Amino acid sequence: MSYDQIPAPAINPESKPFWDAAAEGKFLLRRCPACKEAHFWPRTICPLCHKADTEWEESPGEGTIYTWTVMRKSPRGPFALAYLELDEGPRVYVEFRPEDHDALAIGKRAKIMFHPVKDDKPMMFAQLV
Repeated sequence: MSYDQIPAPAINPESKPFWDAAAEGKFLLRRCPACKEAHFWPRTICPLCHKADTEWEESPGEGTIYTWTVMRKSPRGPFALAYLELDEGPRVYVEFRPEDHDALAIGKRAKIMFHPVKDDKPMMFAQLV
């Protein structure tokens, strides 16, 4: 797979700190100080209790595959998508690196990582650990 075929992520003021950290290889979540729950996709309002002012938190980005699929009919070739249930609780929808496709299974451990795509912007992927 050619990573330069993957479009760069759209960045807005609310997600900019996430993508800035991603450019340094760091994975960030937001945590609500009111209900103490972590969530992903990062947003300032907690999607669980609706309180404002969630806080950034660095995460190891490790978790367990909840479910996955391989998309075989694609102009860029097959690619695998999965929900990775992070150790902190949230489920992240993420693409797996091609070298992991044959070994994917529900319950396997994986880690979030970043790889540059178009315009050298970081894109989130996962790899088995």
